[in-house]
Formats: sequence, structure tokens, C-alpha cells
Amino acid sequence: MAEIGFYHCTRQPAVGVAVRLADKAFGTGRRMLIVAEPPLLDALDERLWTDLPETFLAHGRQGGPDAALQPILLAAPEGLAQAPENGATFLMLVSVPLPERIAGFERLFLLFEEGSRAHEAARDSWRRLSGHAGLTRSYWQQKGQRWERAG
Repeated sequence: MAEIGFYHCTRQPAVGVAVRLADKAFGTGRRMLIVAEPPLLDALDERLWTDLPETFLAHGRQGGPDAALQPILLAAPEGLAQAPENGATFLMLVSVPLPERIAGFERLFLLFEEGSRAHEAARDSWRRLSGHAGLTRSYWQQKGQRWERAG
């Protein structure tokens, strides 16, 4: 059974939230694929190194050197057409819509900012996945400095 978390980013940009969630996932020892459009990938690439100086979030780009060894792999949306080179079981989508094919991932994180196109796409995905066998959904929203499960 897969679990998908919808993260409604209202207090900080999705890229910042992605770094924090990637840190938590990294701590579990699970491998992650993070998907975003190229400009956000560049920001993520830098911020995974710099946002949490006390943490080393090793990562690389799909198709890059040693991609199969990376605990966190960054990819553009078209990278979802193939299995992640690092064998990721966690998938994080940063401001991109949920793809039709999500098989093979245990946990999905869908991050979207208020009023964005990704926000509208997330609403559609939430409705589409209602009652979907083999999938549990949760909706998370920012309350102050914390996240609260709201659905």
C-alpha cells in the first residue's frame, strides 16, 4: 500500500519544505527521487547542500555520475518515464502535478504552494484518488512553524 501526503505550502516556498522533508526521509535510510522543473531543480541542488549545514544530504542528478549510488536523486518530470536509477521508494513532487504512474513507490510527497497551478492540480488529484484501492491520502497544512494533518 502506498501513502501520499499532500503538503500545502502556505508559510514557506515548496523548495524549502522539500529540503526539510528530504532531511527527514534521509534519516530513515530510504532512497528518494525528487521531481521538479529544471529551475527548481537547480535551487534544490544548491539548497540540499546549504540549508541544513549540520546535515549532509548526499544527492545527485538522474543520469549523472554515480546516480545509482545517490540516496537522493533529482530529476525533471520526464524522468518519471523510467524507474529511478537509485531504486528510490520515496517520491517527492515539488510544484509539479501528480503523474498517472506512481506504482513502485511506497511514499509520495506532493508539495504545492497556495494559488499555484500545482495547487489546482493537487485538488484534482485529491478528488481523483478518493477511494483508490491500495493508496492512503493525507493532507498537511502549515500552522505556525509546524505541520498539521488536516485530512
